[in-house]
Amino acid sequence: MPEDARAVPPSAPAPASGGAMTGDAEMLRAVPLFGHLGDERLAYLLRRSAVRTVGAGTTVAVRGRPAGRLLVVEAGTLTGLRETARGQRLRLGEFPAPCTVDKAAVLGAGAYTATWLAATRARVRLLPAGDLLALIDDVAAVRHHVIAYLARQLDRRQDDLVSSSFGDTPARVAAWLTRTAVRTGDRVVLPGAQAGLAETLGVSRVSVNRALRTLARAGLVRVEPGAVVVLAPAPLARRAE
Repeated sequence: MPEDARAVPPSAPAPASGGAMTGDAEMLRAVPLFGHLGDERLAYLLRRSAVRTVGAGTTVAVRGRPAGRLLVVEAGTLTGLRETARGQRLRLGEFPAPCTVDKAAVLGAGAYTATWLAATRARVRLLPAGDLLALIDDVAAVRHHVIAYLARQLDRRQDDLVSSSFGDTPARVAAWLTRTAVRTGDRVVLPGAQAGLAETLGVSRVSVNRALRTLARAGLVRVEPGAVVVLAPAPLARRAE
């Protein structure tokens, strides 16, 4: 990421009409973290937060910068990236709305743990970090949601560690396709095509291409431009083990 990259600054919250407030409330309530909040608490968060609509490729937050606000994706998709000092890039994933990203930055890290880019045109609500912490203290449903999220993240990181330590590239590709297909269906659009998948797995594009050809020859997938169709979900999952 260029040194001069800058996160999108928050705009000041603006008063909204009743109709606009209702639409905003519906968008915020669609985010699972806020789905169980009452109208009064939701209205309070709307007043406290700011919204930015950004184009694809816009930097929304920069790794290492103070995480004063939680990023709430109400429309579009964000991509999380990490880069090494040598310019190697790891893609942490694509995060489509409705969702929140980088809770860890607000919960304890104090700084964004990744650089967040808009993969598509996106609407991002910027919620003060203190308001998330207050919700966790006050609302049991929010607290349970965050604990479950952290447990899933730990489980996934352990799976990724085992896969990267012992799995070959076809197994790692199979694991990623299996996990992603649960959310998207049998046709999986690759993040940034094969080069983007390579960044996601921390391997070369050539290795990803070879792995996909191996899985295709086995009849597990069909490779299309920018996408992969899962033909045999159960055998593909076994190949990932």
